[in-house]
Amino acid sequence: MAFPPNRSRRRAGDDRRGLRRLFAAAALALGVSGLAACDGGAPTGPSAAVPVGDPRPLYPLFERLAELEAGEAEGPVVLIQLGDSHTAGDRLSGAMRAFFQQRFGDAGRGMLPPGVPFDHYRPTGVSVEQTGDWETTSMRRRDAAGVFGLTGFRQTSRDPDATITVTAEDADGFGTAAVGILRDPAGGTLEIAIRSPDGAETRWNVVTTGPIRVARFDIPVPAGSRSLTLSPAGDGPVTVVSTTLERASPGVVYDSHGIVGTTVDVIGRAEPATLRWEIGERDPAAIVVVFGTNEGFDPDVDRASYAETFRARVRQLEEAAPEAAVIVVGPPDGNRLPDGCDREAATSCSPDAPADPGNAACRWYPPAGLDQVRQAQAAVAAQEGWYFWDWSQVMGGACGIHQWATTEPPLAWDDHVHLRDEGYEASARALFAQLMGHYDAWRRGRGGIAALPAD
Repeated sequence: MAFPPNRSRRRAGDDRRGLRRLFAAAALALGVSGLAACDGGAPTGPSAAVPVGDPRPLYPLFERLAELEAGEAEGPVVLIQLGDSHTAGDRLSGAMRAFFQQRFGDAGRGMLPPGVPFDHYRPTGVSVEQTGDWETTSMRRRDAAGVFGLTGFRQTSRDPDATITVTAEDADGFGTAAVGILRDPAGGTLEIAIRSPDGAETRWNVVTTGPIRVARFDIPVPAGSRSLTLSPAGDGPVTVVSTTLERASPGVVYDSHGIVGTTVDVIGRAEPATLRWEIGERDPAAIVVVFGTNEGFDPDVDRASYAETFRARVRQLEEAAPEAAVIVVGPPDGNRLPDGCDREAATSCSPDAPADPGNAACRWYPPAGLDQVRQAQAAVAAQEGWYFWDWSQVMGGACGIHQWATTEPPLAWDDHVHLRDEGYEASARALFAQLMGHYDAWRRGRGGIAALPAD
């Protein structure tokens, strides 16, 4: 089966990124108030700052949502979220998916990593089961060899008894499906089975032999299909990199790809051509970037060098989807304890690290690097014309996660890093409300600044 046609809306010579930077420079020249005060190090090019919270970087997303509401959309409006464990758990992204789909229509679950890529993987909207002998490989490991794409995971098996099954939890099921595989000169045959609403199964065989590269196979499925099952035929190894379940109906698809314990630099471990192709095929209206917690807990993080790493990695995503809005979500508040302190003995939090950790009372405090990372992200977003949202402010700023962990019912776990489902939902509700506030103002024509020029 050949590659499907690229569904990207890009036209030759179109450069949304350049337009956003021109508008950013114009805002600076006009003296727009509210410019970000933070500094992420020396800019790499001419100054093109935009105010933090300025809605103009969101206009490409707004244009696609408006087309959807007007019945003029050519397909689903796709958003892609990438990040660390806050994304891998699919609770922040799951709530964002639900909010967008409640307002704009549900076009399905979207692209998923292959199988069960890590322990306790519990994506929303689908259930995933994996049996038999699969080798899971993650690009989290710096020494991981081979080709990685957007999901950051591979599942490889030659065991004919091994299966990966993805089942839609929604009663409407799915009406379109795709499987991403890694071709290999020694690759075997992948068997694909789709279970239809009446319980019948339809099967396909995909030969994965070929020069090493990622390929995607669109699978014709009956509307309302319930599950997709993958299994090696036993004639050689097969490698799966993604599964995609959608519906052929107007609405929003919100993909989420997170890897536990990673930093933004993990984007650089994906194979560049594969990353560009996969993002281009998804044709996102927005890319939501949610990194910073692991960088912020690094005691040796350097603000200036981190800013340039962050800029380079997010630009990789932007260059793959120049028509997409880029939304940077700064890391939430996180706290740590001085060495030797017992978690159960810590009942308070201070915004400042103890001067003498060895003798200090056991109390939580935010690591200094977390605010450095947050400020660097905000500065780079302002310089690049990306939208920045400070997640920590929803929690009340420094020590906010301590309040969330000790409130009843608690909104965060007692590790003072990860949120409970209720905390992620509250965070998503705040972010969605802010985005929709901008969108509604833009739709009413009272945003104060004209939308980006039409193509």
